[in-house]
Amino acid sequence: MTVPEQHPAPQAAAPQQWAWAAPAPVMQTVETEPLEYHRLLRGTANYRWWKPLLLLVLSGVYFGVFTVMLTVVFIPILMVGDPGYMNDLAAGTTEIIDTQRPLSVLMSMLSIIIMLPAVILAMLSLGMRPVGRIWSVAARVRWGLLLRLLGAAVLALIAMTVVGMGAEIGLQAIVDPSALSEPSAEATRDFDVSAAMVSLVLVLVLVPIQAATEEVVFRGLFMQVLGSWLRNPWFAILIPSVAFAAAHIYDFWGLAAVGLLGVVAAWLTWRTGGLEAAIAIHIVNNLVGFGFMVTGFGGETAQTAEGGSAGGLLGQIVGLGLFVWLTLKIFRRGGHGRSRIDLVRSPAPAGPVEPVTAAVPEQPSLAGDAQAASPAEAASPGPSAPAVPPAPSLPAKPETEEQQRG
Repeated sequence: MTVPEQHPAPQAAAPQQWAWAAPAPVMQTVETEPLEYHRLLRGTANYRWWKPLLLLVLSGVYFGVFTVMLTVVFIPILMVGDPGYMNDLAAGTTEIIDTQRPLSVLMSMLSIIIMLPAVILAMLSLGMRPVGRIWSVAARVRWGLLLRLLGAAVLALIAMTVVGMGAEIGLQAIVDPSALSEPSAEATRDFDVSAAMVSLVLVLVLVPIQAATEEVVFRGLFMQVLGSWLRNPWFAILIPSVAFAAAHIYDFWGLAAVGLLGVVAAWLTWRTGGLEAAIAIHIVNNLVGFGFMVTGFGGETAQTAEGGSAGGLLGQIVGLGLFVWLTLKIFRRGGHGRSRIDLVRSPAPAGPVEPVTAAVPEQPSLAGDAQAASPAEAASPGPSAPAVPPAPSLPAKPETEEQQRG
């Protein structure tokens, strides 16, 4: 008798799942690893590798818009207050910053200061909150630390000036002893006391903001953009320092001094977890430099390319070494942290898979064996994977325990 061939019943095909109709992944709140200053952008919400690059581009766009607005405002001001400034600048008979022309000081300072709102606005546009992470791991300016470091910067600048001037005189005595007895060069034009006083007021008011802005850009924005991709801090320290030196107009010695200042400021920013040390030394350094220009010390009232020297670089090395030592000492005593833990949202891992228990074959009974295991024990599966606990509702944790103790 022939048995008819049996075919398995066709199974219904699974319905097609459209990507847009897929269920949203379950999200959980997790802590980041302790992030040092140059890595802080990785603690922002919905971090993606391209967001720091977009932050850099968007900051440049905002800066360009603000520059155009500032230029439109300043053209009529210059035409009324100093109509010959632009012509003299084009002819090369004046410098970009000349304390005898206060409007040049004001325009130059504001052209740098507008970078600060450009960076902050770009961070807000991309949802990189809190924007205070650009200042420090505490997401704010640590004012107590900044004030103490300003005092350390004053001591460092005194040492820098004394050593630099002494070294310059000593080198001059070796190279050209007759130059020490020659009278110093006199200014080629009359010294306007009123213009100097106006420039002095502008310097005292605007230099702290200008110096802080440069630190936010070169030691803040650039360091954190590079640090979001490269874990090693030396990339974030050295590359922006080269750009910082290239942004100045000095000769070799001046560029070497500025580059050294940039490296020290960047290293201290990484080591202390914030911009306070860099801002402090930058403010005091610029105040001293502009103070010399305002008073006409050395016969110059403008910023020129020949401002550096070998003696000045030696003084810079000594002064910055003293500042590093004082900064680390103040930082350790203050108990401040140098890393930050952020809370971010990430997809929760898939649930545990139920283990499949294979049939256990019956074992033959051996003489002398103990009583056979019960059926319940035989069917008992091995230990299953632990279930994923629900996402805890954690409070904001902006600082590490080290910072909280501070």
